[in-house]
Amino acid sequence: MLSLLYPDNYTHSGITLDREVSESLELPYIAMLICPYSTEYALGILTELITDEAVVRWRQDILEDFINVPQLEHKLRRSIKTISDSACSVFARCGATQSLYEVRENIEAIEAFADCMTECHEFVLKYGGRLRSEGIKRMLAEIEERFTSESYRELLKETAELKKSLADGIRSVTFAINFDEVMRPTEIMLLSADREQVRRRSRFERLLSRADTAEPISKIYSRKAKEGQISEIDGALFAELDALCGGYMKRVNAAIRRCYEESTDMLVKLSRQIDFFIGAKELTERARQLGLPFCRPEIVPKEQRKFVLKAMHDPVLTNRFLTERARENNAVTVCTNDCTMDDSARILLLSGTNNGGKTTYLRAAGINQILAQAGLFVYAQSAEISLCDNIFFLSPKEEKAGVNTSRFTEECREIRRTTECATEYSLVLMNESLSSTNPHDSGLLGEEVLRIFADIGCRSVFTTHIPELALLPERLNTSEVNSRLTSLVALCDENGAPTYRIAPGTPDRARNAQYIFGKFGISFEEYSRAKMHREQP
Repeated sequence: MLSLLYPDNYTHSGITLDREVSESLELPYIAMLICPYSTEYALGILTELITDEAVVRWRQDILEDFINVPQLEHKLRRSIKTISDSACSVFARCGATQSLYEVRENIEAIEAFADCMTECHEFVLKYGGRLRSEGIKRMLAEIEERFTSESYRELLKETAELKKSLADGIRSVTFAINFDEVMRPTEIMLLSADREQVRRRSRFERLLSRADTAEPISKIYSRKAKEGQISEIDGALFAELDALCGGYMKRVNAAIRRCYEESTDMLVKLSRQIDFFIGAKELTERARQLGLPFCRPEIVPKEQRKFVLKAMHDPVLTNRFLTERARENNAVTVCTNDCTMDDSARILLLSGTNNGGKTTYLRAAGINQILAQAGLFVYAQSAEISLCDNIFFLSPKEEKAGVNTSRFTEECREIRRTTECATEYSLVLMNESLSSTNPHDSGLLGEEVLRIFADIGCRSVFTTHIPELALLPERLNTSEVNSRLTSLVALCDENGAPTYRIAPGTPDRARNAQYIFGKFGISFEEYSRAKMHREQP
């Protein structure tokens, strides 16, 4: 079966991201942006950590076609959406005895399907030469094969004949009902069928006994069947009509089944995949609206263990700022930063300014890695990324009731599990890890953990407020390690205010602390002024 997500004969590999990792990185929010009405479907694609470079490039090519050929969305999506909706609608009704009105509705749905197939055919003729991805080309080839098939031509021919038969068909019938001795209906018989409606007799016609009119002896009771069910009398009536009219119902049901099975099945199954790629395209467009970069990442061999992004920014923060600007019409600025994990250093120790963007930087690295492995574009000016085999997210845990279940205990257990599972191809994100104990112990344990990850050779971003850890690269890089370390700092200006810039270096903690104290009025000078004001009579 043709798929836009996977090439033929693809065997699923890789793992599904842990739910806690997904939620910590706010992937459900990104999935909602991509597919607002199928968020779980989009989240399933994002959390499947693809490790096959061919699959990633297959998807990248398809997304690039959607970006470079806007008509692919505008015409093809509309046509396939109509086909999908119509197919589901008529298939739900087919197979049961129906009223002639329902037969007409089904024929109209088949005609809508035919119009969409024609639109797809015209799209191929006009824009097919501009498409580059193998997935889109194969999808359009499948549509063309159906469009030119003999069964499709027969479907159109038979639908036209059915429509003409209905247009010239029966407008009135006369039937008789036999009753038993207690007046229960026992038999219904169709006596005649006409192409003209029966008219009620006028007084003049009653005097002349005109035969082409009728006079009812009572009002006819009618009701609408529920959930497509019909009574036995109705069934018998339509069975008689079906036989008289040359098998309308059987012919229409056969046409509907053939239409669904031979022409629409593939397109219906591709509908959600097309919605996903269009949503991924719109995710890039949202960055463009803020004047921020996005790009197709270059996927480099996993052995390089590389994550090099220029002008990286966080998809979560960027999209929230865009929503805020639309709601409040405020100008917003998103700061971009470079992120480099390669042979020069694969473990980034990020410290510095409070509320200076450290967590945002860490999250940006994690989400962009996931977007790249899903075959989507990343929020950066340029990108070289090696696929990883797993992503771990470590942070202080919530307090749990029970024996030996303190926050620090839970965090240590999680770190131990990570060191046992991580490989040289893993990405480990640590957000203020080990901060649930005293600074001295945090520093000692943090050094041990970083020694382990450096030996494993994984990529890692570690945000911390522990000043001693920022000095570790000088000591650990002198020995033989599989991942070198480097210190980064969230910068502040001369007044201590955060600039949201990340650069190599160590933090000026005093300057930023003074800024924070001043911002919230926490200083001895501020306290003294307030005290003097209170003591004044």
